Amino acid sequence: MGDLTRITIYTDGSCSPNPGPGGWAALLLFADGEKVIELQGAEEDTTNNRMELQAALSAMASLQEGCSLEVITDSRYLQRGVSDWLERWKKNQWRTAEGFAVKNRDLWEKFAAELERHEVRWKWVKGHGVDQWNIRADEMAAAARKSLPVLQASADAEAVHLYPGVTWKNSNGCGAWAVVLRYHRHCRILGGYAADTTANQLYLVAVIEGIMALKRVLPVVVHTRSGYLRDGLQTWLEPWRKRGWQTREGKEVSNKEQWMELARLRQKFAMTVVDVPEQNPSCHSQEAKELAREYEELQSRG
Repeated sequence: MGDLTRITIYTDGSCSPNPGPGGWAALLLFADGEKVIELQGAEEDTTNNRMELQAALSAMASLQEGCSLEVITDSRYLQRGVSDWLERWKKNQWRTAEGFAVKNRDLWEKFAAELERHEVRWKWVKGHGVDQWNIRADEMAAAARKSLPVLQASADAEAVHLYPGVTWKNSNGCGAWAVVLRYHRHCRILGGYAADTTANQLYLVAVIEGIMALKRVLPVVVHTRSGYLRDGLQTWLEPWRKRGWQTREGKEVSNKEQWMELARLRQKFAMTVVDVPEQNPSCHSQEAKELAREYEELQSRG
C-alpha cells in the first residue's frame, strides 16, 4: 500500500434553504505539489448532508486507480457516517439502530464501494477557519449552488443571519452555546460554556452575544429550532415588558435578565425569526450545534 499515489482531498457542501438548491466542491492536492484538481457540482433540490457526501464521493470516484487519501472535511455527518455508522448500517441491511431506513442510502452505497478501492484517512476541521483549502472548498460549493438558475435574491439579503446552537446536561445543569453569524459570504463563530443554567437560557445567551458582536446596525434574522426562543421573540416579549416582566399568573418571567436584554436590543435591531426543521436543519444550524458540543467537551476535559 505504500506505493499508492498520495492525495489530500478537501470537501464541502452547501445548501440554502435546506432542503433546497445545493452545491458541492472537492479539491484534490497531489503529494508532489505539482497538481491541484478542482471539482464542483450543483443540484436544484437536495440537502446539505447529501452535498457533503456527494463532494467526497465525486472526489474518490474521479480517480482511476486506488490511492492513499487523506480526506479533510468540516462535516460531522460525513465524518461520523464513515467512522461510526457505515459498517453498522451495512450489517443491519441499511437500517439505523432504531430500525429506520438510512437516509441518503443511494450515495452511501456508492461511497462504501469507493472505500474498498482506496486507503483512506479522515480528518475533521472546523468550518470557516483559517485553512486556505477548506475556505476554497467552501467558496466553490457556495458558487456552485448560486450558479443554479432557480436561485433568487432573498428579501433579507442585507440581514445578518444568526444560527444559535446549544447543548445541556440535566444531570449537572451545565452546558455550552455557539452561534454562527453570516452576512453575505462572511461568517463568524462565537461560543462559550456555562454552569448552573438551562437549555432555554443558553439559547438566549447565544442570540444576545451574537447581536452584541455586530459592529453596525443591520436587520437580524434568527434561525432556531427552539420553540421557547421563537415564541418569546414573536409573542411573549412585549406582553412581558408591559406587565413589568411578570407572567399572566403574576410570577416573575424565567430568564428575566436575558429577556430584558433582548428587549433592549430589539429596540435597536429589527429582528425576525425563522423556524429550523429538526429533520433537515440548515448547515449553519447543524454547525452551531456541533460547535456547542465541542465547547462542552473541551470544558469537561479541562
